[in-house]
Amino acid sequence: MKGNIPSHIFAGLVSLRYLDLSYNQFDGHFSFSSFANLSRLEYIDLSNNEELFIHLDGGKFAPSFQPRILVLSRCNLDANLLATPAFLASQYKLKLLDLSDNNLIGHFPSWLFENLTGLGFLNLRNNSIIGEIQFPKHLNTSMYKVDLSMNFLSGSIPIDIGTIFPRMVALNLSLNNLIGTIPSSLGNMSNLQYLDLSDNNLSGEVPTRLMIDCTKLFLLRLSNNNLHGKIFGTNYGHASLFYVHLDRNKFTGTLPSNLSDYQQLATLDVHNNQLSGIIPESIGLVSYLRSLKVAGNHFHGQIPHHLCNLTRLQMLDLSHNSLSGPLPHCSQSSELVHLKFAGNALTGTIPSSYFNISSLVALDVSDNQLSGKLVRQMGDKMPMEILVLGGNSLEGPIPIEICKLQSLHILDLSQNNLSGSIPSCLGKMNFSKSNSVYIDLSRNGWIFAPAISPWPFLIDRESLLYLSKTMVRDLLIDGKLYPDAITMVDLITKGNLYAYPTDHLLLMSAIDLSANRLTGNIPPEIGNLHELVQLNLSHNQLTGPIPEAFSKLNQIESLDMSYNQLSGAIPRQLTQLNFLEVFSVAYNNLSGCTPGFKDQFATFNVSSYEGNIGLHGPPLDKTCTSNSSPIVPPEVEENQDDSSVVDDAIFFAILAASFVVGFWVCIALLLCHHTGQHIRSILDGYVDSLTERFLMAAHKRTRMRRNRK
Repeated sequence: MKGNIPSHIFAGLVSLRYLDLSYNQFDGHFSFSSFANLSRLEYIDLSNNEELFIHLDGGKFAPSFQPRILVLSRCNLDANLLATPAFLASQYKLKLLDLSDNNLIGHFPSWLFENLTGLGFLNLRNNSIIGEIQFPKHLNTSMYKVDLSMNFLSGSIPIDIGTIFPRMVALNLSLNNLIGTIPSSLGNMSNLQYLDLSDNNLSGEVPTRLMIDCTKLFLLRLSNNNLHGKIFGTNYGHASLFYVHLDRNKFTGTLPSNLSDYQQLATLDVHNNQLSGIIPESIGLVSYLRSLKVAGNHFHGQIPHHLCNLTRLQMLDLSHNSLSGPLPHCSQSSELVHLKFAGNALTGTIPSSYFNISSLVALDVSDNQLSGKLVRQMGDKMPMEILVLGGNSLEGPIPIEICKLQSLHILDLSQNNLSGSIPSCLGKMNFSKSNSVYIDLSRNGWIFAPAISPWPFLIDRESLLYLSKTMVRDLLIDGKLYPDAITMVDLITKGNLYAYPTDHLLLMSAIDLSANRLTGNIPPEIGNLHELVQLNLSHNQLTGPIPEAFSKLNQIESLDMSYNQLSGAIPRQLTQLNFLEVFSVAYNNLSGCTPGFKDQFATFNVSSYEGNIGLHGPPLDKTCTSNSSPIVPPEVEENQDDSSVVDDAIFFAILAASFVVGFWVCIALLLCHHTGQHIRSILDGYVDSLTERFLMAAHKRTRMRRNRK
C-alpha cells in the first residue's frame, strides 16, 4: 500500500487492540495523536515503511493507551527520540520495543532500563548511539533479549552483566567499539542461547564459565576481535552449540580432538587465526556439520578423508594453510555448495567427481601444485558459477565440455601450462551476473532454529506472534533454510589481487586465461558476452587480429591482451566501451593508429600500448598520419606448411639439375677448343661462379620465407 495513512480512520475504532501496517510503502507524516482515543491498543507495528515520518508527539498529549508491543523499526523517527523520552518513558507496560534501523542519536539510553522495568525485548540495532554501556545495578529478571549492535558504543562490557540479567536468552553487542575482556559473569546467564560480541576490540581469553555453565548456548559469535588462547576456552564438549564463529582473532593451539562431542554443531568458522597442527579425524564424526572454515591458519598434513563422510556438508574452506597430499573425493556429500582448497601444497589431479556434484556452485583449488589435464566429464545441469583453477601446473587443451557449465560467471584458468586454442563455445555461454542467493543467516538479525524455542518464559501471545513472524522472515528464503554460505575467493581484477566474498561476486563476471601457452586467434564469439566485466588473455601466444566484436562487451571494465603475438590494427569500435577502466595490448605486433584519445581511452597511458613498434598515435610519441596504415600479414592457407616444403623441394631440384647440365655442356665445349690446362682454369671459374649463384639463390629463398612468416 502507498500514500498517506489517513488519521481519521482510527477515530471510531475504540475497541482496536492490534494494529499492523508493516512492510508497506506508506509515505508522508503520521502522528501518534491519531491513537488518542484508542485506550485498548496494545500492539503497534509500523515498521519497514521507509518513506513514512512518524511523530510520537511526546509531551504534547497524554496517551490513553499503554501498548505492550511497539515496533517502529526502519521508518523515520525523530533523531532525538532517545534524548527526549517523554512518550516512551511513560509506557510502563511495554514488554517489546523495537526502534532498530533508524537514525537515532545520543548517548546510551540508561533510562530505558531504569523506567521500563517490565521490558523484556529491546532492539536498538543499527542506530548512532554513543557512549559507554550503563545498565542499572538492580536485578532485572524481565529482560530476555537485548540488541545494541551496529552503534558506536565504547568502553567495556559491564563486569556484572550476567548478574543483572540472569534470565537473558539473547545478547547482541556486535559492531561497536567495545574494549576489555569478556566478563565471566556471563556464565550466570544459564538460559543464554545467542551471544554475539563480534567486530569489537575485545581481548583476553574466552571465559571458561561461558563454555561450561551456559549449557543452552546455541550461537556463539566472537569474530573479528583480539581474543587469544584456546578457541573454546576449554576442551569441554558443548552439546548444544549450533553456530560457532571465532574467525579473525589470535587463537592458538589446535582444533579440539573431541569435536565429536559437539553433537549439534552445524557451522564451525575459525578462519584467520593462528591455529596449527593437523585437522583431527574426529571432524568426520560431526554428523550435522554443514559449514567448516579453517582457512588462513597453519594446519599441515593431509586432508582427513572422513570429511567426505559428512553427507550434510555444504561449505568446506581449507584454503591458505600448509596442507599437502591429494584432494579428497567428496562425491558422497551430495549437498556441497562451496569447495575451497586454494593456497596449499596439494598435489595430484583434480577429482572428476567434483564435476558430478549436482549442488556445487563454487570450486577454488588455485595456487597449489596440481597437475594433469582438465576434467572432461562435466554434468550437463551443474549449477557451477565460480571455477578458479589458476596457479597450478595443469596442461593440455581447454576442453569444450567446459561450455556445459552454463551458469558459470567466474572462470579462472590462469598461470598454468594449458595449450591449444581458446574454445569458441565460450562465446555461447552467458557469463552473466549471478542470481543465486548467499545468505549468512546467523548475521541476519536474530536467528534460531525453528524447532528450538528460545522463549521458555515471559512470552505472552502477542510477543510470540511477533517473534514468530520475524523468525519466519529471517529463516525462510524460497522455502529453504540456508546456512552460513559466504566464503572468500581470490581473483585478479584490474591488475590487482583481491579477495572477494562470494556474495559480492554475484555482481562480477570474469574470464582469466592469462599466463598459459594458448595459441591461435581470439574467438570473435567472446564479443557476445555482453555482461562480462573482466577479460584477461595476457601472456599467451595468441595470434591474429583483435576482434571488432569486442566492442559489444558493454559491461567490460578490464580488458588485457598484452604479451601475445596479435597483429593488425586496434579496432576503433572499442571506444564504445564506456565502463572500461583497465586496457592493455602492450607487447604485441600491432600497427596502425591507436583508437583515439577520447572517452575512456583518454585515461590510458603509454603502458597500455608499449612494445608495439608499428603502433602510432596518442598517447604514444609517434604521430598518427595517413601513412600509418597497419601492417597486415599476407593471408596464410591452412596447408601453408605442406606447400612450403613442396615448393622448396621443387626449387632446389631445378637448381641442382641446371648446375649438372651446365657443368657437362661446358666440359664438352672446352674439350673441343682448348688445352687441358686452360680447360681446368675455365672450369674452376665456372664452378665457383655457379656455386656462388646457387648459394645466393638459396639464401634469398630462405629470407623470403622468413619475411612471409
